[in-house]
Amino acid sequence: MEEEQKKLKLVSNTQIYLDTRRLLDKVLDVTPNIPRNYKFTIGSRMQDTSVSLIQEFAAAYMTRDKNERIKHIDNFRALFETLKTLIRIAGERKWIKGMGIHAEIIELTDKIGKQMTAWKNSLSK
Repeated sequence: MEEEQKKLKLVSNTQIYLDTRRLLDKVLDVTPNIPRNYKFTIGSRMQDTSVSLIQEFAAAYMTRDKNERIKHIDNFRALFETLKTLIRIAGERKWIKGMGIHAEIIELTDKIGKQMTAWKNSLSK
């Protein structure tokens, strides 16, 4: 139990975790602006996917098995692509309101994507 808590503390100090958490916060902030007709399809899916990203990252970070870690990274990347598509749809439909919010979200997704790719590449060597 104590060992897991130490690992979780380490997870929460990594840059990719912090960026993914910021992305979750942004998603939570923008989903109330999504029209009612799409709130439970697009909005809920964005929120659920964002939470799943954190779960997959934590699972990848905490496992010692390289193949298991790669599996979680691949799951993260698949979920991440889904979230980016949903964000793109929300942006194109002007559901993301506020000066520069959409740009901040895109910047975060770019940053997270690069970090995840670098991590996976480091494991593939």
